[in-house]
Amino acid sequence: MSNSTDGARLSPAQRRAQIVEIASSHFSRDGIAGASMSAIAAEAGVTRALVYHYFPGKESLLEAVLEREADRVLLATAPDPALSQSENVERSLLAFFERFSSSSGGVRELYAPSSARASMTEGLAAANHVVQLDRLVSASGAEDTPANRLALGAWLAFVEYAARTSVTSPAVSRAELLRLCTTALESILGHPLSTAPPPPDHTHHRHIGDTP
Repeated sequence: MSNSTDGARLSPAQRRAQIVEIASSHFSRDGIAGASMSAIAAEAGVTRALVYHYFPGKESLLEAVLEREADRVLLATAPDPALSQSENVERSLLAFFERFSSSSGGVRELYAPSSARASMTEGLAAANHVVQLDRLVSASGAEDTPANRLALGAWLAFVEYAARTSVTSPAVSRAELLRLCTTALESILGHPLSTAPPPPDHTHHRHIGDTP
């Protein structure tokens, strides 16, 4: 647990990140309504006033937690240029399912279809969706047309629904979820995913959505 002496050595950016990290665990454990700003401050070893200095209220703190979660989803599901199409799809799907199942408040709230905080989550989810769609178009080799983007975007929505349902009604195994999602993607593409490794020079290419 942090204390105020530790806090004196933290920069403002580090302090803010620490508060977000602690808040994330409180939101996951206690729920958004049950999380206490006082308890978050106590664990961070700071006063409530300092927490409110960085975050005017619980909603703004939640938004910071969701922004961090959105970034982590993108990082966890980023394609590896050294892997085949098939391996990358499996890796990304499993990473997304794992982040979804291990988070009771972060990624689930981010992709909740009827969230009470829709105005907050819609922008974050939409931004992630754009990056994931760009990655998918690039990695699949599909022609970048409005029709293909519509179909692949619908597949992403299906993956989100599958992940959400697997948590609330875990009757389908992770392996079966993976098979269903992969089969659906191959049906959209009209061909099986390639299992061949990419040419060596592809390992140096930058992904769509990555920063330079």
